[in-house]
Amino acid sequence: MREKGSRRKRKGGDPSSCADVLEGTLQGLGLGRVTRHLALLKVWDRAIAPRIRERASVEDFREGRLYLCVEDPIWLHELHMLRHKLKIMLNEEIGEAVVGEIVLRIGRTARRASARMPNPPVQRPARAGLSEMEAKIEQLLKPLENVPCRDALKHLFDRWAARSI
Repeated sequence: MREKGSRRKRKGGDPSSCADVLEGTLQGLGLGRVTRHLALLKVWDRAIAPRIRERASVEDFREGRLYLCVEDPIWLHELHMLRHKLKIMLNEEIGEAVVGEIVLRIGRTARRASARMPNPPVQRPARAGLSEMEAKIEQLLKPLENVPCRDALKHLFDRWAARSI
């Protein structure tokens, strides 16, 4: 029999942090991949040299594989030779070994080098005035258009992206 006024202790003893609760909720909604992808995009923009970012773009990140799209065979070869170094740089910046492999392919990149073209074509996000990070957040949340908590998640990701700049 319990004493009057006593409370049952939660397993583990200490209360959960908001970050742990939020991470668990996002994982439960199947959005863990989205948060990892956004974190990797943030790290890519911060850690990788601009000359590489102009010629290669992140297409996807899943199951420890970073998929990059490279604009031509010369850069494909260059990045193929640098992929181990890039992997180490990204994992150090993230703070854990999340990138296990870098997969390269030739194709149209999101950002074009302006050295060859005086007026490169500009890819416009869906809504005018969005930064590249906001456009990528919109792209990642697109499959969740009919989910009731989509707006709350968008707001959360927008705040996260604004703090990470």
